[in-house]
Amino acid sequence: MKKSTKIKFFIFLFFLSAVFFLNVSMKGNGTRQDIPPVVISSVVPTDVSPEVDTFQGNPIAFFDDYSWRLFIAMVWPAKAGERGLPDNTLSLDQPNTPKVFETYKSDWEIFKTDGSAPSPWNDFSTTVPCQTDPIGFNDMVLASFSKFGNLGQAGFGDLVGPLVAQNNTYVRFLTGFNQIEFQQITDQKLYVRSNLTNVTLGTGSIDVKSAWMVMNGVAHPERYYTRQAWVLDPNSGNCSKVLVGLVGLHIVQKTPSRPQWIWTSFEQVDNVPQSGAIAPFAFNDGTVTPMPGSNPILFPPPAIPPSHFNVTRTMPINPSTVTTNQQYQQALKTRNSIWQFYQLVET
Repeated sequence: MKKSTKIKFFIFLFFLSAVFFLNVSMKGNGTRQDIPPVVISSVVPTDVSPEVDTFQGNPIAFFDDYSWRLFIAMVWPAKAGERGLPDNTLSLDQPNTPKVFETYKSDWEIFKTDGSAPSPWNDFSTTVPCQTDPIGFNDMVLASFSKFGNLGQAGFGDLVGPLVAQNNTYVRFLTGFNQIEFQQITDQKLYVRSNLTNVTLGTGSIDVKSAWMVMNGVAHPERYYTRQAWVLDPNSGNCSKVLVGLVGLHIVQKTPSRPQWIWTSFEQVDNVPQSGAIAPFAFNDGTVTPMPGSNPILFPPPAIPPSHFNVTRTMPINPSTVTTNQQYQQALKTRNSIWQFYQLVET
């Protein structure tokens, strides 16, 4: 094994279970407090409101408001040719434009199997794992270091079994890093295994992990953010362009007041039966068939997905978080924004 990405460095960062709808919401009584009004902006918040440290009670609403502002900044259209930067001249739902989080440097671009240095931040010439065609600014590649690398979910020290949607396709995962973190990885050669000792990543670092479903047979694609992506076929090892929809987005940021990072998970509301969702659901057949006690599919999985299984939410979203969701969703609805169909699961 080469001194490279085989250590799956991003597993250390990615902490977050990709089964985004199984997350447990922050405990507490859900008490509301005065928080800033809904903000629809391309500006990435640098931290949670400083009022959180003097508030007497459960501060969940401060963190949830931060998470929504961060989410909106991540899904803002990116500035043409500039990775990680929003285009403030465009509206939130500008069509046919990559979003800020989609332009972050992907794991497969940084952690190469031969241990070589990644290309510069704005470069797109990196060899795609599953094809020889060059990619451009508006291209997204759902591939990884191996033919199953973008199917496994983050576990403790290794990848675990994949997620199968009700249309019997695998969910694909993509990890990205902002420029602050990318620069540290490059400068300290953290893409080499031997350098991964006593690493402290810098304030302002952001990681994102997005989850995508192939849109074959989806009844209500108008409720999903969709785009074309190069998707790896595990059988052939080749990529083809496929329409995919965003079903989950995890964001983690290291802030000045929270060196342990702030962790955020969003999902599309039609993933499972819940308030605001409409059938058919992405990961549940709408029956009372219980969810299996553990993922029945091991890693690495078969190239062709086996039968799908039901997924349900094991813990309810905190009532305070539900209220924050409703406030932001209503503001997005007035804009006729696709993002009204997404919700914060937990901070």
